Amino acid sequence: MQTLFHTSENENSYIFDDQSRLSMLIHPELIKASEKSVDNESYYSKKYEYLKKYGFFGTPKLANIDIISESMVKESIIQTKQIVFEVTDSCNLRCTYCAYGELYEGFDTRNQKNINVDYAIKLLKYVFGLKYKNKNNKLNIGFYGGEPLLNIKFIKQIVRLVNQYKQEKELDVSYTMTTNATLIHKCIPFLVENKFRLLISLDGNAKNHSYRSFSNNKNSFEKVIENIDFIQNEYREYFEQNVNFNAVLHNRNSVKEIYEFIYSRYHKIPRISELTFDGLNPSKKAIHDKIFHSKRKSEYEYQKEESNLLPVVELSIFQELSDFLKYNSVNFYLSNIADVWHGVEKYVPTSTCLPFQRKILLTTRGKLLACEKISYNKFALGEVGKEVKIDISEIVNKYNLYYNYMIKHCQNCYEYRFCGVCLFRMKNFDKLGSEDFVCDRFQDYSDFKNKLYHLFSFIEKYPANYSQIIENTILE
Repeated sequence: MQTLFHTSENENSYIFDDQSRLSMLIHPELIKASEKSVDNESYYSKKYEYLKKYGFFGTPKLANIDIISESMVKESIIQTKQIVFEVTDSCNLRCTYCAYGELYEGFDTRNQKNINVDYAIKLLKYVFGLKYKNKNNKLNIGFYGGEPLLNIKFIKQIVRLVNQYKQEKELDVSYTMTTNATLIHKCIPFLVENKFRLLISLDGNAKNHSYRSFSNNKNSFEKVIENIDFIQNEYREYFEQNVNFNAVLHNRNSVKEIYEFIYSRYHKIPRISELTFDGLNPSKKAIHDKIFHSKRKSEYEYQKEESNLLPVVELSIFQELSDFLKYNSVNFYLSNIADVWHGVEKYVPTSTCLPFQRKILLTTRGKLLACEKISYNKFALGEVGKEVKIDISEIVNKYNLYYNYMIKHCQNCYEYRFCGVCLFRMKNFDKLGSEDFVCDRFQDYSDFKNKLYHLFSFIEKYPANYSQIIENTILE
């Protein structure tokens, strides 16, 4: 990647060098010097030659792309941070934009099926059997649906079992659940007792929430609010420490409406996500496009009001800046000094997680996946039946085949260090390996220069948040 110059909204000039990972504020005369449009004896001409001497403006180098090994996958399973159970594929709501609904394809058909308890126990025994006895090790057990509270019996069985296992391994175990909160009043004492961290789906006020309806088309808003208010009033400390909100952005709400409703009522800052394009049913694209609302655009509209309620750290561009600085600052060298010292710095294509590194998901069909956000039909990595079956060799071969297809794209992409793209969520994954494949996140010289313009404009506007990223986000 070649060294490039870029500017900011305030018309400041910068230089970015991929090889050294350095970004510097510069005088515009240095740009002229690089173009040989100033006197060769000038200060900036000499400065330009000095930078060239020490590696800037050299011949562009291709990114050093790596693949994964069986030992890496084995260690990922041992060190996995989370086991997630698809408790049931049943749901008591019929959300218009549901990833398992008519707008999408690629997931197993919803058949009102509950997870097999025996399969879940086998998976727990398998993972706990691999875990080292260490009180500093942490493991999260997650419950997902459908609506998981439709199968509360299973959840209670698993919690009882895990509470036994964690004593034997001295593990620090926590529980999480994503829920629509319509049934939560029936089991809140159990959730409080076991310190469940809850992520409640709430899209804002009644109008904002109106895509989240019961099977009779009645808006679920009143029931959800009634139950949330109950938790807040009766279990205040638990509510403050363990309850958070997730909202989906669409054409009936906005970032402003979501934040202002949830914060004013519950003093919580919600997560906000867009409608996904992954697995979109082509025949339903028109409906999807009508409902879709860009998060970046909605954030920008809210920012113009200069509200103090919208936290800078929640902005999409803040996360982009965090990813950029994670790999393009001195902190990278501190965190990876051995690789840098020995010159063996390599990158696995895309930002796809190592198999099971972050979580192991068991579905109601007994499939094992690396994540609940990818196609259940295409990307299963194992299964549970009479025993837990994970063919590590097959997984490695499959992943490396995908990575080898991606190498020629990633090697020439300016964003290869901090890609942010999951291979399995690419819009045209099915074309991978063919001449027709195009990575929709590929960044050439011009694209990346534009990205730097926006990132450095953000830094100039919010310098305190730049310091926050450097001191906290990266060094962790």
